[in-house]
This record gives sequence, structure tokens and C-alpha cells, in this order.
Amino acid sequence: MAARRLARTIVVLVWGFGVALPTGGCSFGPKVLELSHGRYNEAIRRVHEEQLLRNLVHMRYNEPPLDLNVSSIAAQYELDGGVEARPFFQVPNPPGRTFRQFTSVLPDINVSGANRPTLTLIPADNGEAVQKFLTPISAETLHFLVETSWPVATVLRLWVEALNGVPNAASASGPQRDQVSDFERFRRVAELMQLVRNLRLGDVRAEERPVEVSGPLPASAVTAAATVEAAKNGLEYRPRGDGTAWAIVRKERRLVLDVNAAAVNHPILEELTPLLNLQPHRLRYEIIVDPGVIPDPLESPSPPSDRVRVSLRSSCQVYFYLANGVEVPDEHLAAGLVRLPAGPDARPFDGRAITDGLFTVHSCRGHKPPPTAFVAIRYRDYWYYIDDRDQPSKATFILVLALSRLDFGRQPPGAPFLTLPVGR
Repeated sequence: MAARRLARTIVVLVWGFGVALPTGGCSFGPKVLELSHGRYNEAIRRVHEEQLLRNLVHMRYNEPPLDLNVSSIAAQYELDGGVEARPFFQVPNPPGRTFRQFTSVLPDINVSGANRPTLTLIPADNGEAVQKFLTPISAETLHFLVETSWPVATVLRLWVEALNGVPNAASASGPQRDQVSDFERFRRVAELMQLVRNLRLGDVRAEERPVEVSGPLPASAVTAAATVEAAKNGLEYRPRGDGTAWAIVRKERRLVLDVNAAAVNHPILEELTPLLNLQPHRLRYEIIVDPGVIPDPLESPSPPSDRVRVSLRSSCQVYFYLANGVEVPDEHLAAGLVRLPAGPDARPFDGRAITDGLFTVHSCRGHKPPPTAFVAIRYRDYWYYIDDRDQPSKATFILVLALSRLDFGRQPPGAPFLTLPVGR
């Protein structure tokens, strides 16, 4: 009887484990995904934020930035289990019995799990990445940014180097110089442009215009094959105004500033037009992206214009510009790690005035960052952090982080730089 009860016990244990393990295995994957997805999401977000802040701090010290991007995460989860029945023998063996007998069974059940993520890291240091980092944004990107919900003043202060020659801290959008940047006039222009948008006094919009890219062509040149070939290159054949010839044209998107007719004499526009050396009381100003040097109207007076000539920045210039908002400890200033230019009063000029109200990074000593830090990195025995209560700095940081992904998101992945199997 004891042997039968023992056998039934073993059968019940094995059957129960066999039923429980498949059931648990079916729910193991979804449960692990629920528990790990949020953690991976937060980890990637934190890594990207710390990487951007670290690059800005490095550039404040005239050191090169580097992006090491997480290309992929391959998470492998494993659930294993086993069950066995261990006999419990009597010691010593009863007299007259050659083989030992057992009177009880000790059940043994073990379940184990494993998580083996594999991380692939790729540095953004190939030729295409560097070129994008150093290339100014396009007019289309500027229009895209202006059309978003981000403040116009923020977009202009970050990605515009000059408007009609009015400089936006031009010497601060590159490595350190012994020169105080002229930025106050541009800041006022950015504030006025924000008011123009808020009060609906005007609006920046894009329009398509046909531009001739060829000379006059006879009608015999406009064949079906030629039309198809032109369409492949984004071109088309159109008759010229006189109707006697044809021309190849390309559609170009151009930006214009349309002024509300009822607001032509508004005080804000009355202040804005002389600052930008624009002809007053116009209903439209064409916006032209000009990569060349535009004379400052304050230093080189010229007749008022009907155009707004814009010099745009690259991501590299934006990073250098924002790096002025990093607080440099007095110890590092005394050691000559960072040099501050002398202001008009011969006193050291703090670059944080350039990004005031836009972006500020604080520094402090300690074993860990302050509890109010939104994001923090440790560098040269100091913590550099953005205060969680500083909403303008957080908004600017998020915007720059988002555009950096736009810059590099379309790049084809190169060969993995480093693949890390994390686990046993």
C-alpha cells in the first residue's frame, strides 16, 4: 500500500508540474515584455539625454563631441524547469534485505530563468554623419520648425546665425574666441518675431514657384521621351510667356513673410523693420537663405530691403552656441581650461548671458547629482546638470535632441562598432 501511495504521489507531482510549466511558459514571454519594455525605454531615453549633455559640456571645453548610438537590442529570455522524486532510504538496511528500501519520497522542483540582452553600438563618426553635423539646415527644415508648436523665438535663436546681417552671437557658434558676441539686437528681433506670430500680425509660409533652368527650346524638342526623362529628375516642360518657345522648369519652395494688411502700422512692426533694415509698410517680404556673408546694417548702412536674408546654422554650430550656457567652475577657469573673453568694461564676460532664458547647465561638486537634476553627467570631478524646474532649458534640450535624430535618422547603418552580449 505504501508503495502504491508513493507511486501515486510521484505521478501527481510530475503531472502537476507538466501542466503548470507549459501554462507558465505561455505567459512568460508577455509578462517579461511588460516588465522589461518600460525599463529598456527609460534606459535608451536616459542614454540619449546624457549623451547630448555630455557632448555640450565637452564642447564648452573645446573638446570634440561623439555620438555612440544604440543600434539594436536583442533580448533573449529563457525559462527552464525540472522535477524529480528523490527516495529517502532507511539507514541501516533492515536485516535480511539485500537491497535498500525507501519509505518516503522527497520531491524536488526547480525553476530558473535567464535574460541575455545583446546590445549593438554604432559611433556616428563616418563621413556622412560628420557632413550632416557640419551642414547648415535647409530652408524646408527651418519652415518645418517654425510651423511646429515650438516658439519662433527659440527656433530663431538656435538655428539662425544672422537675419539681414543682424548677428546672433556669431562668434559664440564655434570654438572659444577672445571676442564678446553681439547678440542683444538679434534677441530683440526674435522676441518681436514671436509677438508677430502670437498677435497674428504676420506669418511665415512656403509657396512653390516655377524656376527656369534652361534657355528657350523649340517645340520639336518637347517629345514624350524627353518629358518622361525630365519628370524623373523633378523637372517639366512649360511654354514660355510669349508662346513661341518652351523651357525646362523646376518647382522651388520659397519662404515668404506675409503681413496682415490691418497690422501694417502696428508698433511691433514699426520696431522690427528698422532693426532688420526692411522697407516699412510692405505686405510681403521674401525670405532667402543666403550662405554668404551678409553685411551688418549697423556697421555697413545700406538702403532698406524687401527681402529677409537668412544665414542658417548646422547642428555643430547649435551645439557650440548652447555650450555657452554651461556653468564653468571657478577652479577650471583658474586652471585655464576655459577662457572667458573680456567685456567692454574689461571684466570677464560670462557666456551664459548669450543663452539666458533659453538654456542653462549648472555645475556642482558631490558624490551624486542634486535631487532636482533632470539629466546629469559627471566630468572632471563635477556634476553638470539641467535643473528639473528649469522649463525653458528642458524644452530647448528636448527640441535639439529631436532634431539631432532627424539629422541622423536617415543614415544607413554601418558596420557595428561594438556588440555586447550582456549575460552569462
